[in-house]
Amino acid sequence: MDGTPTARIVRALTEDNRIRLAVVDASPLWDGVRRGHPHLAAEACARLTEVLTATLLLQSRSVFAERLQVLLRGAGRAKAIVGDAWPDGLVRGMLDEAEGPEGVAWIEPPGLFQVMRSGLRGEPSIGHLPLVPGGVAAQAEHYLQQSEQIQASVTVWCEPDTGHAGGLLVEPLPDCPPERLARLIDALEGLEVVPAWERDPEFLLRWVNQGGNPSVLSTTEVAYRCRCSRTSLMEVLATFSGARRAEVFPEGADTAQVRCDYCGATYEISRAELPGGADHGA
Repeated sequence: MDGTPTARIVRALTEDNRIRLAVVDASPLWDGVRRGHPHLAAEACARLTEVLTATLLLQSRSVFAERLQVLLRGAGRAKAIVGDAWPDGLVRGMLDEAEGPEGVAWIEPPGLFQVMRSGLRGEPSIGHLPLVPGGVAAQAEHYLQQSEQIQASVTVWCEPDTGHAGGLLVEPLPDCPPERLARLIDALEGLEVVPAWERDPEFLLRWVNQGGNPSVLSTTEVAYRCRCSRTSLMEVLATFSGARRAEVFPEGADTAQVRCDYCGATYEISRAELPGGADHGA
C-alpha cells in the first residue's frame, strides 16, 4: 500500500474445527496513529490503537466486506473514540480527550458503545449499547453477546512505551465440547504472561490451537490512512445550512481553515468556493 506499514489480520479455524479466531498484528497502526495525532500523548494513542484493533476484529467477522465504524462515548478521560475501517483495507480513527485529572480511567461508564455496519447496498445497520465496566475489549465482547448473540472472547493491547499492539477474537463454535472450551479458557488466561512483542499472529494461532497447525482462512492487510481530501470536504460543507456555514466562517470572514480530526490535515477554503457563495453566509 504505497510503502505504508500495514497491519495483518489472520482468520483461522483450529485443527479440531471447534474454534474460529482472528488475530491482528496492530503494531504498524501505532506509527500511523502517532503521525496522524501528534497532539495526543502516547497513552491516548495506545487507547486509540486498541479501538482500531477492536474495529478490525469486528470487521473480520464479515470477511471485510463492509465498512465498520465504532463510536465510544464515555465519562472517562476519553470523551469519544472513533474507529473507521473500510473494505478497501484502510482504517482511521480519532480520540477526543476530556480535561481532568490523569488518574481517571480512559473508558468509564456511563456512556455509549456504537457499531455501524455499511454494506455495498442498503441502509447502514446500527447497534448501540451502554458502556460496561472495563476497557475496549469488554465493550466489544458485550456488543457481540448482546447485539449479535455471539459468545466470544476479545483481547486487545497496545503498549504506550513501545507501540507493540495486537488483538485476538476467539469464537467457540456451537459444537465445541466442554473440555475443549475449558482448555481454551486456560489458554486465554495464560496469555497474560506472554509479552506483547511475542504475540504475533503465528504465535497466537499456535497458542489457541494448542499444538498442531490451524487452518488459515484468510490473511488481510490494512493500513492506517485518512480518506480526507479537499473535494470530500467541499461536498460535506455544501450540505451545511446557513447557520452552520456561519460557524465555519466566524464574524463574516471570507476564508477559513478547516482541520481534519482524523489526520490533522488543514484545508484553507473561501466562502466563494461553496455552492451559492456568499449568499449562504447570511
